[in-house]
Amino acid sequence: MSGAPVVFENVIQRSFALLIFVLALFSPAYAQSPMNGTGQGMASLKSGNTAGALEAFNKAIAVDHNDAVAYLDRAIAYADLKKLPEAISDTTQAIEIDPKNAAAYYLRGSIYYAQGQGMAAIADFSQAIALKPKVSKGYMSRALTYLREDDPQKAAADLTKVEELNPKYGHAYYNLAVAYYQLKQYNKAWEQVHKAQELGVAINPKFIDSLKEAAVK
Repeated sequence: MSGAPVVFENVIQRSFALLIFVLALFSPAYAQSPMNGTGQGMASLKSGNTAGALEAFNKAIAVDHNDAVAYLDRAIAYADLKKLPEAISDTTQAIEIDPKNAAAYYLRGSIYYAQGQGMAAIADFSQAIALKPKVSKGYMSRALTYLREDDPQKAAADLTKVEELNPKYGHAYYNLAVAYYQLKQYNKAWEQVHKAQELGVAINPKFIDSLKEAAVK
C-alpha cells in the first residue's frame, strides 16, 4: 500500500550477533551450544568467512548427525550465501531432529519470508509461538508477514500481543499504526504513531503524510 511502509525486521538481514540472541530466546540450548558465538563456525561467519564457517559446520555435522544446532548454524551460513533452498533443508533437518526446537521454526519461517512464501512463513512462526508463547519476536514476525499478506486484522492482534509482552518495543507501535491505517482506523493509527515516536522510532514522513490525508477525507 502506497505511503504505508512496513518496518519488517527479517532475521536474515540482522547482524549475526543479534540473530544468535534472537534464536537463543526461542531455544536456550542454542545459546549453550559450543557452536554458538565462540565456536569456530560462528567466529568465521562474523568475520565474513562464510566458506570457512560452512567447513566448520560440515565437520560438526559429520561428527554428530543429530546436532540440531549445527544444522541451524549451517542454515544461517547458507542464507548468508543466498542459498535459501539449502537453508530450508537444514532448518527442516533440525526440526526433524528436535520437533520442539522453536528456534528452528523461527529461522525457517524467516527464510520462507525471504523467499516470498508468506503462508509457509506464518505456519512456522505460529509453531514457534506455540512452543514459546512469551517470546515477542515470534508475534512480531508473524504480524509483519500478515501485513505483507494483506491481513491487517490478524497483524493488529499479533502486534497488540507484542506490546503487551514488550512495551518498549517501538517498532511494534509503528507497525500497529500501519495495520490500523490499512483498517482505516486512523485515530488508533495516530495513537500508535505517537507511542512509537515517544520510544524514539523514526516514522517515515510519507506515512505521516498519508495518514494526515486519510484522516481528513
